[in-house]
Amino acid sequence: MAKKVKSTKQPRGRGTQRRPTAKPSPRTVAAARRALQRRVRSDRTQRYKEYLAWLKETPRWVRAAVAEARPLQILAEGDSWFEYPVPGGGGGVIVQLEKLIDLKILNMAHHGDEVRQMLALSQREEILKRLTNSAITYDALLFSGGGNDLVGDQFVLWLRDSQPSVPPEDLLDGPRVDAVLGVVQAGYNDLIAIRDQHSPNTKIFFHGYDFPRVTGEGVCGLGPWLKPSLDFRGIHDSEAQFRVARALLLRFASMLQSLANPAKNIFYVPTQGTLNPDADWANEIHPTAGGFEKIAQRFRTVLKEQFPQMP
Repeated sequence: MAKKVKSTKQPRGRGTQRRPTAKPSPRTVAAARRALQRRVRSDRTQRYKEYLAWLKETPRWVRAAVAEARPLQILAEGDSWFEYPVPGGGGGVIVQLEKLIDLKILNMAHHGDEVRQMLALSQREEILKRLTNSAITYDALLFSGGGNDLVGDQFVLWLRDSQPSVPPEDLLDGPRVDAVLGVVQAGYNDLIAIRDQHSPNTKIFFHGYDFPRVTGEGVCGLGPWLKPSLDFRGIHDSEAQFRVARALLLRFASMLQSLANPAKNIFYVPTQGTLNPDADWANEIHPTAGGFEKIAQRFRTVLKEQFPQMP
């Protein structure tokens, strides 16, 4: 009896072609979003535990002061300018500021956060919880927010199509910019109101970022945040792109300056114009490590004016 030879023919329907990758279901997307939210909450909880542990120790500069002195207690909330977890990126303003003043800061910032998220329900409740904790009286609240509300894919909404002989600054859609800044300002107003009601002696400090060159450079698969929208609107000249972005940030800063009131413990840190446009930017919206240190120096100067005991 002859041996049967196994067929080398591929089974029907199976070949060398790969099947198209199935798109994730809404349930899968929602589960991933919930997992990210859990990781962020866990990270914030861990930072708070580490800060409480630090409070049990005394910084070197406090030991040299009067025996009754206690370290300044500073809370930070914000976006990637305060928390920049890119290797070699310097960590953001708060990491650099901690080095400058030899002081631990409770940094609750998270890259990518918008003001409308930071003052939405869940994070608002967390801010409220921090400011009403009877065990800690925060001397200062540092806040960085608004950049992610303005740039990214939504940036195209605040722009007009390029037109001959129209100055770049006039290519911003005024009413739309006013609208988005109104939402951002509402978040700042609520933050101030929460502070006024629950921790009136806590001084608030915020800033207006700086003027980036529109390079089309992103980081870690994210971005760019400016150039695609400007290109889409037909604004291709690099200097014109810079002037549009600068005009938007100047309007943002003007809004923040209208909120600042030293008599009410609200301070604007003047960071615009600090960075060297050719050397201090790592990508379209984030400074280099050295750039973050320069911004931290600005914060230190304003903080020192309010807290002379700080190094």
